[in-house]
Amino acid sequence: MGKKPLVYIIILNFNSFDETLRCIDSVRDVEYENYKVVVIDNNSQDGSVDILKKRAGDFILIENSDNLGYARGNNVGIQYGISNGAEYICVLNNDVEVKKDFLNIIIDYMEKNRKVGICGPCICDFENRTKIQSMGANINLFTGLAMAKKKNKPYESVNGKTYEVDYLGGACFVARKEVFDNIGFIPELYFLFYEETEFCLTAKRAGYKLICLKDSLIYHKRSATISKYKGLSYYFLNRNRIIFMRRNAAIHHKVIFSLYLLLEAMGRITLRREPLNLFKIYSEGLKADINNPDLSKVSGFLKQ
Repeated sequence: MGKKPLVYIIILNFNSFDETLRCIDSVRDVEYENYKVVVIDNNSQDGSVDILKKRAGDFILIENSDNLGYARGNNVGIQYGISNGAEYICVLNNDVEVKKDFLNIIIDYMEKNRKVGICGPCICDFENRTKIQSMGANINLFTGLAMAKKKNKPYESVNGKTYEVDYLGGACFVARKEVFDNIGFIPELYFLFYEETEFCLTAKRAGYKLICLKDSLIYHKRSATISKYKGLSYYFLNRNRIIFMRRNAAIHHKVIFSLYLLLEAMGRITLRREPLNLFKIYSEGLKADINNPDLSKVSGFLKQ
């Protein structure tokens, strides 16, 4: 039997070395025989680099001089992996624990199904491991939302083994090298949220299949690092939804989306008591440069 394809596993760290080390310990036990781990530090200020360096024999450590965000930070690792012979890239959040066979299952499937460009595991909750967080999602260009498949369902209630989807979450996905060669890297203008949505949509439009595999399992803590920064998720989820639609939707999608968004916002404000500031966030999405990230806004959240 020939040697397995070389996989580079990319793990992004920002002020959360404890989560990263836990993730690395999990990855170190995988049964797959031909992989390398690259940890990208996004200019952490909590001593992460010094602590990670003590474990550098287990992985390759790359230090960014600035916090480059999810996409650009991961792209540094992806570019490194491709430059060093990667046939597949696995992007893995640091707040994840993997099952030993998760990577074997994915690579074996992708080697047998060459039209599959991106493949992902079933993502279950870290605390309640029988509950599914996501098995991929379908992207609705009338609402700007990715609707998760099997969300909150018991794992054992899922009968199918494979699910073709539009989107695989950034907590973990595996992509062929040729996907990056053909469509480029993860779009960097979002900084946080919707970048992997656009990446998956672009891959789908380029003719690649996206598949979620039930038997490949990981356990995810739900944005352990992001939750440390008050308001960060709310702002970027809402603003970037607008930017995503501006970049990717057709005119007829945008017309329906505009009406839908107005009604949705009114409902969120009146029924869920969300702040009127939601409209300001939407307006910033409408005015934003759709080709470059606004790093000044990011800095404001990270200084809290």
